[in-house]
Amino acid sequence: FMDRAVRMAERDKNYPCIVMWSMGNESGYGPNFAAISAWLHDFDPTRPVHYEGAQGVDGNPDPKTVDVISRFYTRVKQEYLNPGIAEGEDKERAENARWERLLEIAERTNDDRPVMTSEYAHSMGNALGNFKEYWDEIYSNPRMLGGFIWDWVDQGIYKTLPDGRTMVAYGGDFGDKPNLKAFCFNGLLMSDRETTPKYWEVKKVYAPVELKVENGELRVTNRNHHIDLSLYRCLWTLSVDGKEKERGEITLPEIAPGESGTIGLPAFRSLKPLSDYQLKVSILLKSDALWAKAGHEVAWEQFCLQKGDLASADLINKGALQVKEDDNSLLISGRSFSVQWEKKVNGSMTSLIYKDKEMLAHPDDFPVQPVTQVFRAPTDNDKSFGNWLAKDWKLHGMDHPQINLESFRHEERADGAVIVRIQTSNLYKEGKVVTTSVYTVFSDGTIDLKTTFLPQGVLPEIPRLGIAFCLAPAYDTFTWYGRGPQDNYPDRKTSAMMGLWKGSVAEQYVHYPRPQDSGNKEEVHYLTLTDKQNKGIRVDAVENAFSASALHYTVQDIYEETHDCDLKPRAEVILSMDAAVLGLGNSSCGPGVLKKYAIEKKEHTLHLRISSKQ
Repeated sequence: FMDRAVRMAERDKNYPCIVMWSMGNESGYGPNFAAISAWLHDFDPTRPVHYEGAQGVDGNPDPKTVDVISRFYTRVKQEYLNPGIAEGEDKERAENARWERLLEIAERTNDDRPVMTSEYAHSMGNALGNFKEYWDEIYSNPRMLGGFIWDWVDQGIYKTLPDGRTMVAYGGDFGDKPNLKAFCFNGLLMSDRETTPKYWEVKKVYAPVELKVENGELRVTNRNHHIDLSLYRCLWTLSVDGKEKERGEITLPEIAPGESGTIGLPAFRSLKPLSDYQLKVSILLKSDALWAKAGHEVAWEQFCLQKGDLASADLINKGALQVKEDDNSLLISGRSFSVQWEKKVNGSMTSLIYKDKEMLAHPDDFPVQPVTQVFRAPTDNDKSFGNWLAKDWKLHGMDHPQINLESFRHEERADGAVIVRIQTSNLYKEGKVVTTSVYTVFSDGTIDLKTTFLPQGVLPEIPRLGIAFCLAPAYDTFTWYGRGPQDNYPDRKTSAMMGLWKGSVAEQYVHYPRPQDSGNKEEVHYLTLTDKQNKGIRVDAVENAFSASALHYTVQDIYEETHDCDLKPRAEVILSMDAAVLGLGNSSCGPGVLKKYAIEKKEHTLHLRISSKQ
């Protein structure tokens, strides 16, 4: 041990980028480490000494042989999901309780050493939930140093398959036993150095300049330790309903490291009622640096100046509708549209036609439209390192529910609109989710769809509550007003701006080497799926924004594959819209989902307005 430490220090003593010496990793603790620490302090008194393993010896939680108190995979001081533990009981599941709360260590008064987490935010697959909460706490206490994300890049290995395709292989793909399967995929980047949505979340939270609006002024905090803000420019853009309307530049004062200052914001013309106004403030490099070109954005913040109205809940029908019904089906038609349901099996919508174009597709493995979605293809966080979520979902049959049609009826409103009420149940091992869908059909083809989801009985933590349609292949351009452009989730959306975004459906899925849920977009106000002529279907939020995704995969497509190379996109478009989505958490190695990002087992409502996009 001592020889290794001496060689390390002699080899690296003249590298200015080395700010402290580390005595090792996960190697226990004993007199050998105490001796190494003494030698390092004598050899180089300018650098502190670190070792996460220096803890819990002879009743001393943090021996004085190290200059920094360090922990793995700490928790924030908020409540985590603890299913199976009665509400109010002063205990937690072992998967959470094993991890200490970092801020509590920093708040102890019997020590004044700096505190850090030498591994945290385990970035395996679709991960990095509640990352901002970590840094809210880190910035709140001067003893907190920060932490080291595990880790930078996936460590997959390219493997050529017999058919000539290349795959990113992981444990077991070479016949190796024992192995840790996909535990080599923990990076912010893919193995080929492609970025993931996790990367952008880290960049946003780690930004060296913090921006806040206080009392009508912009408060700027310089998070840098060694430079003032004279190296940066400050630009602003004003967007109305997702479209840029104005832009300008603000003179940035030379705020010293660690200090704050306030500057005035531009005066904007009177805001149009009903429209959504978003102000983005960006901090950019003035000149080229060794690591980036002039104009590179190092920080940004978005401020909502006025929240736009969602679609009105009150619509009046202004034309006639034709209703045809027999024992098996219900057909409603109006000007240039028709919609049809079957009534006997599962209450499925069998056709939706706008301008002679069928919107829906009906593959054999998607028999119900819209289908109630309660399950998601488990993320690595849902199923790794002792997490109970994916195991509980499978145990309760969440992955293969039995769908029962409970009731189907329709009635005509006084203004001629037709109301269709359908109730179904997704049945699980010991519980169910009852879905009540109320369609109000108008003569111009607009369909108001109000869906309520009521969990009943014994259910595990719920991954989502929503519906999904299977749309025809032609409608493969996805446009949405909501958070983007990268996918985002309730606990990982700090880096996703509100805006009007557009891309192909194929671009929405994130190809993690082990298939799992991805592609979600939060706070969606409206979306369209259109063909090459920019025609198709539009869905607006009524009352509350919703979560959405548009993919070339069903949940089962993703769930049933273990390698991305075997995940075959289908031609159809799976449009998912959710009233609630479970957060991601960090529990592939570390604490799980914060309770505030869980789905309460109560009634949830998804209110949408479906119409033709022409």
